[in-house]
Amino acid sequence: MRKITFIIVLAIVMAACVKTPEPTRFSILGDSYSTYEDYVYPDTNDVYPYDEIGVTGVEQMWWSQVADSTGWLLERNNSFSGSLICNMNASDYYGPYSFIRRMNNLGNPDVIFILGGTNDVWNDAPFGDYVYADWTEEQLCSYRPALAYLLFNMKRLYPKAKIYFVLETDPCPGGISEEARLDLIGSTHRIANHYNVDFIDLYDVHKKWWHPDVQGQKNIADQVLDFLVTEKR
Repeated sequence: MRKITFIIVLAIVMAACVKTPEPTRFSILGDSYSTYEDYVYPDTNDVYPYDEIGVTGVEQMWWSQVADSTGWLLERNNSFSGSLICNMNASDYYGPYSFIRRMNNLGNPDVIFILGGTNDVWNDAPFGDYVYADWTEEQLCSYRPALAYLLFNMKRLYPKAKIYFVLETDPCPGGISEEARLDLIGSTHRIANHYNVDFIDLYDVHKKWWHPDVQGQKNIADQVLDFLVTEKR
């Protein structure tokens, strides 16, 4: 009887010592595609009025759908509508809110999604040269040096996090030129590969007023989830 009692007690103690795995926590560094009122950090970040194009609940946002499908928890959504990756507009309203000036405020995530780049091209930011060290302030006002600076420092700031760069690749009638679009894609791929950062290219994202509507948010979520599933195989 004592032996049985000891085994039972031992089993209880061992069970108590087994910790339940912590859920994966993810953060977002983004622009208007990822903003939603009351769901950005800090809460003073500008958000896009998604309700005006039919997105009426946070559960319809791409990242919320990803969280629902994976069981992941949102750590921080540091997205700012209209923001650029580079510091080209350093003297105007958006200057202090570039990606490279917000990158150190993502909490302690296991996974980071960076979704941006389109605003740099929309605002005619120069592409600049491929620069991978010793960046100057002037160089950080161009897309390529700024993106390299961003990814270099993200890997330094969050060494344990898995980082994904999510890029809008669709043509934009009446918007950026085809040459600029292809330069954006090629530049992003080249720099992401340099830093061994996975990139997720988005195609056929349904939009209204140049932003993903309900269907577009689902398009983004589905493509991100498809990439994550494929990556695990």
